[in-house]
Amino acid sequence: MAEPTPPAQATEPTEEQRAERAARANRATRGALSAVLGLEALVVLLVPRAIAFTSTGLGGTRAGLLIALAVIMVAAAGLMRRPWGIGVGSALQLPFILTGVWLTVMFVVAAIFATIWLSLLNLRKELVGTPGGIRMLAS
Repeated sequence: MAEPTPPAQATEPTEEQRAERAARANRATRGALSAVLGLEALVVLLVPRAIAFTSTGLGGTRAGLLIALAVIMVAAAGLMRRPWGIGVGSALQLPFILTGVWLTVMFVVAAIFATIWLSLLNLRKELVGTPGGIRMLAS
């Protein structure tokens, strides 16, 4: 009868493996943040239809601002690979929340998206080891 082989001992990952894992986590979280911006842009494009049914109506200025915000969000989603991409996406959360001035329910929707955004930033901080606070926006 053959002797059973001892179980392999768990070894600590090397620095190279840790760096590779951090790079993969960085790409994954940036992709998720990009997807959130894309979904926010889609939501912004649905807002004019809802505003059109309000007593104030849509108007050209509101439509133009909402379309411009959606285009900027899509562009920012494409730039998420850049070191400053997360900062731009984070800055776009404010105008997205401010769409609630025209349609009150957008305060709730934008708050949900902002919570998802902040959760992804915290997850990225834990997985990648980025600095916390305001410094996490430019790394």
